[in-house]
Amino acid sequence: MLSCYINYKSIEKPLPWKDLLVEIGFGRGDFTVKLAKDNPDRKIIGFELSAVSVEKLMKRVKKENLRNVHCVRLDAYWGFYLLLKDSSVERIYMNYPDPWFKKRHHKRRLTKEDNLYIFARKLKKGGEIRIRTDHRPFVEFTLEEAGKLSAFEISVRRLEVEEPLTKYERKWLLEGKELTEIIMKKVKDPPERSIPRLKEVKELFPVKVEGKELNLRALENSQFQLGEKVYLKFFKFYEGEEGYLLETLLSEEGFLQKFFILVKRKGNSYVVDVSPFSEVLRTENVQRAVQVVAEEGFV
Repeated sequence: MLSCYINYKSIEKPLPWKDLLVEIGFGRGDFTVKLAKDNPDRKIIGFELSAVSVEKLMKRVKKENLRNVHCVRLDAYWGFYLLLKDSSVERIYMNYPDPWFKKRHHKRRLTKEDNLYIFARKLKKGGEIRIRTDHRPFVEFTLEEAGKLSAFEISVRRLEVEEPLTKYERKWLLEGKELTEIIMKKVKDPPERSIPRLKEVKELFPVKVEGKELNLRALENSQFQLGEKVYLKFFKFYEGEEGYLLETLLSEEGFLQKFFILVKRKGNSYVVDVSPFSEVLRTENVQRAVQVVAEEGFV
C-alpha cells in the first residue's frame, strides 16, 4: 500500500486505481481532507507544487488517520500524464487556481488547452471537472480553451452564499466578490492530438570513457539543445573523495529535473553516471545528458 506521499520517480506507473477524486493545487488541504472524510471508500489524490503545502497535508492526514488520501508534489499535467490511467478519474477539483492575470502568463493557466486535453483523457465518460474562481476573465479563457476540444458539456453558475467551503470563500463573499463555478462534464474523448510527452526507460546505464583526460571544468555554465524543447545546462563542478560531480539541469517539454552527474576514476578509465544521491525520473534524455558529459567533459 502506498503511503500518503507518492514518489512518482520511483513507483511503477500508471497507478492501478479507478474512480479517483483528484484535487489540483490543494494549498492548506482543507478541501482535500473534507473530500476524504465525505468519501471514505474512495481514493483521493492531490497534486501540489508547494513543498510546504505537501508537508502540512501529510501531517494532517497522519494526525486524522486518513487512509484514502495521497499527494504528489508535481505539476498537474505531468501528474496526470505519468500516473493516471485513461478513464480512471471520476472528478477533478480546482479551487481558485492562479488566474495569471498578465496576458503573457496565460500559457501557465491550469485550464489551457493542453492541460484540459490530458484531464479529459483521464476522466471517465460522465466524469467532471469542477472549477471555482473569483476571476471572470479566467472563466472566459477556460470556456474558450475547453470549446476547442469538443469533449465537454459545460455549465457555469454563480456560487450562493451558503455554499463556501473555505475561509477564503467566506472572506471574498463578505467583500462582495462574485464567485463562479464551472462544471465540465465529459461526454466523449477529445480527438487524438500531439501533446508534450516524456519517454521513460527502465534503467540508466553508466558510460565508460577510456584513453582521455578529464576536463569537466569546461562544461561549467554551458548548455546544449538535445532536441526540440529539450535543453541541458551544467552549472558548478565539484571535486570530492568519491569522484567529481557536475550540477545539471534538464528541461524536457518544460518538465524540469535537477540532479548531479558523477564521474569516477576506475583504473585507467572513467565512469560517468547519475549520482546515486540524485533521484530522477528515468527518461531517455537523462541518459543522453550522461552521454554528453562523457563526450564533452574529456579531451
